Amino acid sequence: MLKKFWLKNFKNFKEDLLLDLSKINNYGFSDKAVHNRTIKTALVYGENASGKSNLGYALFDIILHLTDKERNFEFYRLYGNLEKDEPTEFYYEFEFEEGNLKYWYKKESAQKLLEEKVWINGDIYLRYNYETHEGEVLLAGAETLNTNLTEKNISFVKYVSNNTVLKNTEECIVFTKFMRFVDRMLWFSSLEKNDYQGYYNGTEKIAQGIIKRNKVKDFQEFLHELGIEYELVAKEIEGEQQLFCKFGKREVNFYSVASRGTCSLTLFYYWLMHLENVSLVFIDEFDAFYHNNLATAVVKELLKLPKTQSILTTHNTDIMSNDLLRPDCYLRIQNGKIKSFSEATNKELRKAHNLQKLYNAGAFDD
Repeated sequence: MLKKFWLKNFKNFKEDLLLDLSKINNYGFSDKAVHNRTIKTALVYGENASGKSNLGYALFDIILHLTDKERNFEFYRLYGNLEKDEPTEFYYEFEFEEGNLKYWYKKESAQKLLEEKVWINGDIYLRYNYETHEGEVLLAGAETLNTNLTEKNISFVKYVSNNTVLKNTEECIVFTKFMRFVDRMLWFSSLEKNDYQGYYNGTEKIAQGIIKRNKVKDFQEFLHELGIEYELVAKEIEGEQQLFCKFGKREVNFYSVASRGTCSLTLFYYWLMHLENVSLVFIDEFDAFYHNNLATAVVKELLKLPKTQSILTTHNTDIMSNDLLRPDCYLRIQNGKIKSFSEATNKELRKAHNLQKLYNAGAFDD
């Protein structure tokens, strides 16, 4: 799991920002939101332009050079903070059964690395400086690897992973699990179109994806449980599989009758089909078109996933409840910093506390 994430000089974050998912309290409620003393499901709040979306872009910067999965470089066109002429830095800390891995790197731009370092169980195992072309790898099985790279946009860490047959040592297992974790990260937005990064490649129409996986009836049941009573059928129209709703003897294209909220739910369901295999999902504006009951239901679906970490951004304070998550799983970005509610106040927060009322009263403000 991801334990910590730190950045410096990225977009609107002029100084450093630390997301510490290991900073939890000993609450006796809503424990499904935490796994192995790490936040598994989090909701991120903040004013417009506070950096909620940029937090997601920053967190997924790692996939730009470590994976070959879907990447949207448009999100990274404006990269470093415009007020500073300095490199951008990122640091990740992961925990696996065999141990922990820390990964730090520095970039000039989204596609130009300056330096990388990897520590496993406290010892450095990989390092590379792209300006001096000096580096080393101490993983068992990589002893004969040529460590002189000439291009700044090729990650040394990815190069090692792709060009070595590592031995079955504890450190090599941790490194392999780290690369697999990053390869299975997923970012998507619940707004108008299916924008996504990571996990997958290419484009697929949402309805066709549901039909192809024989999930039409399951999707229908998913909607029924949320109070949306459609009878769904798949039809082939001009060689293309499409989703239709039945109204008596009539059949109407699903998207011609679905509300914006239902379309957003359809997008969520499309990715929900994949989420058991996703390591970490970041959903930007996850409930943009939902009413409160739907937003709560979506969070509960994510809580059911035993191994998938979820970070969601929202403005909706009506779902801010200890019955859903815990005070250490509600996060707020303000003034370039991110803190959980439990960290932002000296008040001892208990299950009976009304978090929404406290939030609106400024109890968690800097």
